[in-house]
Amino acid sequence: MGAILQYGLSVALVGIGTVFVGLIILIALIKLMEIVMASATGKKKAAAPAPAPAPVQAAAPAEDDAEIAARMAAQERFRPAGRDRRVPASLRAYARLVSSADKGAVRIVDDNEE
Repeated sequence: MGAILQYGLSVALVGIGTVFVGLIILIALIKLMEIVMASATGKKKAAAPAPAPAPVQAAAPAEDDAEIAARMAAQERFRPAGRDRRVPASLRAYARLVSSADKGAVRIVDDNEE
């Protein structure tokens, strides 16, 4: 039994060693190709990425009551007039399970569910 175990361990170690050496050779070849390609194209490694642009400031809200009233009146003409349509049960179930579209319609998980 001891000879079989010793043989099995030696086969495993030779296999692991072969894979390890193969991976080291593969890494070295990839690094060599990277160096050759960089020198052939004349490109150097990319510099640090540029900083992200500053966030855009939102426009100041309208404070004039007349302007707000005018905007709300203009908004009324874009609302559908008396839509009488059948909403499928699948859509009603979906609407109960997700948040609004401004949050990406992600699933609402109640903390008390568990």
